[in-house]
Amino acid sequence: IGMTGGTIRTINMGQQKDGHIIVLGQGIAGLTAAVVLGEAGYPVQVLGRRYPAAGGLQLSPNGFKALAVLGLDEAVLNKAVRLNSVVIKSLSANRHLTEIIHKPDQTHAAIARQDVLDLLTDRAERLPQVSFTDTDLHALHFSQGKARIVSKDGQLFAGDEVIGADGANGLARAAIAGQNQSQTKAVYRAMRAEVEADKLPAVLRRPSTLLLLGDGCHLVSYPIAGGARNNLVFCASSDQLTPGWAQAVFSPNPVLACLAEPSIRWIDTPLYPAQTLPVWRREQVTLIGDAAHVMPPHLAQGAGQTFVDCACLKAELSKQPLSDALSQMAAIRSKEVQMITQKAAASGRVMRLGGLASRARNMFIDMAGPGFMNAWLKEVWDADG
Repeated sequence: IGMTGGTIRTINMGQQKDGHIIVLGQGIAGLTAAVVLGEAGYPVQVLGRRYPAAGGLQLSPNGFKALAVLGLDEAVLNKAVRLNSVVIKSLSANRHLTEIIHKPDQTHAAIARQDVLDLLTDRAERLPQVSFTDTDLHALHFSQGKARIVSKDGQLFAGDEVIGADGANGLARAAIAGQNQSQTKAVYRAMRAEVEADKLPAVLRRPSTLLLLGDGCHLVSYPIAGGARNNLVFCASSDQLTPGWAQAVFSPNPVLACLAEPSIRWIDTPLYPAQTLPVWRREQVTLIGDAAHVMPPHLAQGAGQTFVDCACLKAELSKQPLSDALSQMAAIRSKEVQMITQKAAASGRVMRLGGLASRARNMFIDMAGPGFMNAWLKEVWDADG
């Protein structure tokens, strides 16, 4: 078994600090945490597999405020598409229900997930104190005041601190929660696809988020890649996603019939119940991102809340030592994110309504108008929170 550890060396961004940190996960949360810690002067080793990422993500004013703290806002906006509004329609008839117009001084944008990963990877790899090991993780335990991670190929990694950014079913969340999180059941599923914009009808090519509410299901569409492609996410229960589901859902609607084309590759993704752990830190392990808060995509807050986690950590690192900063970030964010998690769960329940309840929902949204929806979303999107 080989032992991997950090080394002390002089770096351009100031004196390197003591404390070898291991980050679990090479996704958005892991890479952002590595950048924050590396720029603060700590030796960081990032473990996990690096996979290409399909699809896109949306960011709201709170996410962009966090990105500004992290120094990433301009880089993200250079790759993103600014969104003007959220348009809500009925899925079956394509009938307009309401439209939430974004204020000009508030930034809402959509970006390809791979573009975000590329930006973060480039920034992390420029930091000499950040290293990467591409490996599958097997076990996490504590021994002699250190956290120890064993990879599936038999390597042993020891760290003074571990940042668990390996997702809802990762080693870190299981270590904190004290249970096997891999048994978490998906209550809903997302079928995701990227489609060239010139193959879509005009209603799907607007620089807006389009939400189409159906009977026990919904479809979200927004532009990515400079408007060259659209990210499409269709959410429904497993029993609705039988073979031929796209033909059954989209063909009756002439505007959406193109989405039933067999050439479109839909990727099946489980959606786990919204949940925020009450405790994010135990022993030398601290959770961040999806490992700390399982955030369904119903309010477009998954990535945004991860950036807020990391911005909070950066602020705390500027005021106090590493261990105290991690503890304070965990205490602050575990409370702050509760409201957003609850609203994401509630929004998901409303979107999943079927039968008469789904028609009543659409009638209410139509009659209530954008004022109600703005009030519902304001404290979620608000950058001053």
